[in-house]
Amino acid sequence: MKDDLNSLTQRLAEELSKYIYFLLAASGAAIAYALDQADGKALTKDLILLVLALLGWCGSFYFGVRHLRLFRQHIIENAKAHLADETFEQMQTRLEPFVVKMEGASNLQYLLFICGVFLYISWRVVALVM
Repeated sequence: MKDDLNSLTQRLAEELSKYIYFLLAASGAAIAYALDQADGKALTKDLILLVLALLGWCGSFYFGVRHLRLFRQHIIENAKAHLADETFEQMQTRLEPFVVKMEGASNLQYLLFICGVFLYISWRVVALVM
């Protein structure tokens, strides 16, 4: 039973990691594309939505990297807890702050990415209408 739980936990961690890396790559690509779109243009009010989209994607990238850093710290703390032969309650107390912060970083990464997408689409629609 414990091996099944460890296997499930490992698979979930791998899937979450793939998701985080996908959003990191998508954010990086979106940043590069948006910067390419703005290349050579003067900073005017017409670019406000594009700048906000860029800020959203930069925030998404930051929180993705933060999630990975917190995950690495979580793994290190988990190993320390195993080496110290801590009880489940002690391990939970040690690891809970990392889990809460990782959830927050993951949620913000997704939210800011989606906000960036909507702002970019809005910028394109406004540009077409004008």
